[in-house]
Amino acid sequence: MEALKQTSFPKVDGREQRSKESRSRILKAATSIFAEKGPEGARVDEIADAAGINKRMIYHYFGSKENLYVEVLRHNYNKIYTLSKNAIDFADDPRVNVARAIRAYFYYLAENEAHVRLTSWEALCGGRCAGKLFPKFFDLIELEFDDIIKDGIERGFIRPDIDIRQVILSVHALCLVYFTRQEVVQSLWHEDMFSEEMLEACLEHILKLVFDGIFS
Repeated sequence: MEALKQTSFPKVDGREQRSKESRSRILKAATSIFAEKGPEGARVDEIADAAGINKRMIYHYFGSKENLYVEVLRHNYNKIYTLSKNAIDFADDPRVNVARAIRAYFYYLAENEAHVRLTSWEALCGGRCAGKLFPKFFDLIELEFDDIIKDGIERGFIRPDIDIRQVILSVHALCLVYFTRQEVVQSLWHEDMFSEEMLEACLEHILKLVFDGIFS
């Protein structure tokens, strides 16, 4: 199964690599600025300045600011899909695969504040743009986890009545809320929520909840 389809961009004779590099710089700059200011507050001019590129090239590659924002979301979702896919090895125990996939997602969020902020902006905006991408992304993740679940059921490790979509949604919520509500929750704890000890403690708690819920 392929990841979410990337928006194509025109090839320039003899300069395809430079075009790819320019597009990559734009996505990197746009991710940072959209994460900081949201889709409405971000301006094409500042994205172009941050990318070190003429803003006309942004319109050349993406057509509009909204298209660029959608492509930023797609780019970030594809990273998560790739991490989840690479975490799965069917030679391993289903419990190992589940733990490795959840760990990959949890630490991706811990190390990518921009993605967490983009998710929060999308929630504030009613999921206007993520709604174009998330169903397909969710289906891709479901296919990967569905194979793990079926493998676990066949081996007698996982309960046969599991609703895979509910499991994925629960994992997403458990992991994401730790980072989206970090400023609020931090006031309740004296420990640094981003310390290695606290991150591992939270992850182990999530894994226990998931394991208790799905494993026989």
